[in-house]
Amino acid sequence: MFTRNRRKFLRLSAHHLVKYKIANKTTVCFARNISAGGLLLYTQEEIAAGSILEIIINFPGKPKPLNLSAKVLRSKNLKQIGGFEVGCQFLDIDKPTHDYINERIIRILGKENKPK
Repeated sequence: MFTRNRRKFLRLSAHHLVKYKIANKTTVCFARNISAGGLLLYTQEEIAAGSILEIIINFPGKPKPLNLSAKVLRSKNLKQIGGFEVGCQFLDIDKPTHDYINERIIRILGKENKPK
């Protein structure tokens, strides 16, 4: 599944475990979707827009996790289910990492769209 609104990159709906660090506190949460430009986190705490997070993402089959910085663009309270959706944009992502995420999404979307 992917959405392509006004976004620059393909976005993959996913439930990847993610660690983020802010103010020397590391928290585990999960990504609801990811693209080469950023990700949407589901967290138990509100994180203010403008905050900078250190993100660690483990991808199955990749021996080392990706370590990225991201800026929080928005945080939405999910009153009915609890928790927060936190939209983040990657900062200073290098080309190999950008390409890895993008190619992985394209590969997964290609598998999902093949007839069974």
